[in-house]
Amino acid sequence: MNKVEAEDFIYKSYLKAEKFIDYSDKDSSKRHPELTKNAIISRSKTPAVLVTGSKGKGSVACMISQILSTKKRVGLMTSPHISNFCERFRVNGVPISDEDFTSRVSAIESEIEEIDAGLPENEYISPMGIQAMLALDYFDLEHTDYNIFECGKGARFDDVNSIPHEYSVINRIFLEHTRELGDTLSEIAYDKSHIITEGQKCVYIAEQSPEALSVIRDRASGLGVKLKEYGKDFWAENIRFERSGMLFDVHIGEERYSDILVPLLGKHQAENAALAMAICQDIFQDYGLPYDIEMIRKSLLTLKWSGRMEVLSSSPFIMLDACINRESCSAVKDVLSNLGLGDAKDSITIVIGIPDDKDYLGVAKEMSDISSQIILTRSSNPHYVFTDKQREVLCNTGIETVQTVSVEEAISIAKKKSNNIVILGTTSVVADVKRIYS
Repeated sequence: MNKVEAEDFIYKSYLKAEKFIDYSDKDSSKRHPELTKNAIISRSKTPAVLVTGSKGKGSVACMISQILSTKKRVGLMTSPHISNFCERFRVNGVPISDEDFTSRVSAIESEIEEIDAGLPENEYISPMGIQAMLALDYFDLEHTDYNIFECGKGARFDDVNSIPHEYSVINRIFLEHTRELGDTLSEIAYDKSHIITEGQKCVYIAEQSPEALSVIRDRASGLGVKLKEYGKDFWAENIRFERSGMLFDVHIGEERYSDILVPLLGKHQAENAALAMAICQDIFQDYGLPYDIEMIRKSLLTLKWSGRMEVLSSSPFIMLDACINRESCSAVKDVLSNLGLGDAKDSITIVIGIPDDKDYLGVAKEMSDISSQIILTRSSNPHYVFTDKQREVLCNTGIETVQTVSVEEAISIAKKKSNNIVILGTTSVVADVKRIYS
């Protein structure tokens, strides 16, 4: 088995069942975390943190890993990746090698195939479950002290949630993945709140809408799990935009930590850091370790999270963000405003590379008031569906666009039209852009 074959194997069971699955079904009827539950639990030998939310869960997971790595050996599993599948599995920030990735998949191949062989044609082993098994095996071989796992879009029917965990994090929740998780904010919050499980020590949550907060509080209270809330138990304040990122202060309980800097843009990244710092303080306390704020400051300064408000060029100004829904646009616009862009006098070209089944329409509508031109593009990854229907739909809503067949073409046109370019798209589009600028 080579690396490509290993990647294909992770999706083999799903792709076999895909044609027998109703695309419009909820996760509750088409996902089966029970298939990998025993295999995951048997591999779970190390304390773990699980992270969910509608946005920023990967950033928080990465920040937690970064801070804990100052004292511990830490495994981190996130998804999706940007350029290389191995980015999903890291130990103290270093991705798994191609050789180790391939050997870990080979090691669980027969176990997965035995489960898959007895399934009906419309059932499958989740790729997230296989990745969780792989990660747990790899982290065990690497002798990690603590493991951090980012859940997929939900939690209730996510195989990753089978991992026993002492702590969990719920970042901000908003309407997204309604086809799979539910049509209302309460339904989506209910799904994600299942990351709270009986017997865990505490759950940490970002600022939430009253509707989502009520659901989360009910779940935590019902299971007797302690809840710590942003704005009440911890928070960021005095948030400032710097050329190199966000500078802010953090309150955790009675403690105040001044001038924390993360090299990521957006007020939400300061809030994410406060969330990560709060949970890490409690984990260090569990081990009787000092909360070395100077070491934490230095660690956060080296944080890298590709494709998140990433400035690729200053002349022309080109910013890249993995934004695929309307709700995320406010953070993008806030960053542009604080960088001195976004006024009517500015000429900003927006490049949008979002698949047909995601919120390209919402993003285009939200960004149209600050853009002089919108260019539609598509990923080179054949697994994502981009069609000319997008241009027609936007035209019918009064938004004129230019259609392109590749990221290269989109950027080339944008450079001829504007000195300020913002590229918003799914991770496969982010990967295409990164290949150009690497």
